[in-house]
Amino acid sequence: MKTHYNKNCKKIILVLLAMVTLLSDSCSKKEPYQEEALSVILISQNVTTFLGQDGSIETEVSGGLPPYRFNWSNGETTEDIHGLSAGTYSVTVTDDRDSTVNKSIKITQPIPADVIMDIEGNFYNTVKIGEQTWMKQNLRVEFAPDSSGIESFLYDNNPAYEETYGRLYSWDVAMNGSTAENSQGICPDGWHIPSDEEWKELEIHLGMTRQEADMTNTWRGYGAGTKLAQGGESGYEALFAGRRTSYGTYSLFGSYEYMWTSTEYGQNAWRRCLEKGVSTVGRWNTFPKTYGFSVRCVKDK
Repeated sequence: MKTHYNKNCKKIILVLLAMVTLLSDSCSKKEPYQEEALSVILISQNVTTFLGQDGSIETEVSGGLPPYRFNWSNGETTEDIHGLSAGTYSVTVTDDRDSTVNKSIKITQPIPADVIMDIEGNFYNTVKIGEQTWMKQNLRVEFAPDSSGIESFLYDNNPAYEETYGRLYSWDVAMNGSTAENSQGICPDGWHIPSDEEWKELEIHLGMTRQEADMTNTWRGYGAGTKLAQGGESGYEALFAGRRTSYGTYSLFGSYEYMWTSTEYGQNAWRRCLEKGVSTVGRWNTFPKTYGFSVRCVKDK
């Protein structure tokens, strides 16, 4: 009986020892370390006023191996950036093993009702004259509404003139390939290249008679040119940006303003001319479409 009991005890002890060994092995076998991938989240605060600079971006980084390095598109190297104007900002975050993550985010701003923006983000003030609403600055866009590049010119190829005086365009480019009156052309959405008749509507509102407005290849409408010039009562604010000829030469900066209409005249197109210090407005159809003139857009009705 004693021998049988001892055998049973030995079996139980051996089973227990085996179980302890298994548990010990199980606990000692650790899973291999899995480093969490580098992750970046950007949190933006938009600008609160038009053309303000109170936007900000905060960065939340996890994973990878700290410390982290930050390289922002505006040159900043801090984790968070402040005092931002509207625009798109990007950051490259690098950890201590040189793993990188790139992120971008857009800061927006409120846009007043009397301001419009082209496809590039350029802003233009607007003015209501009679029943029409016009841009108060010459167009300076370098891309069509579908984001395709277009040919345009700066007077004397001088970038300093662009923001104030705008760019010069041939008629075909201004119309973005269309030949239909009132086409959008390269104007922002909701706006178009004014027709010859729409220019007449503006001129008649400024005091021309219909008979004067219909006059061809001459200066007409005493007083209307003065009202359209910078400081004039219409608010149009012409700045006399000059022109580019078909041969690539520039002339008349500071003394003449030439604007395309969307109305063809054979191989040419109707234009408007303003001369500094002259009170009348020119209506002409004598220049080819290859000349480079300014463009003012008018709002769709």
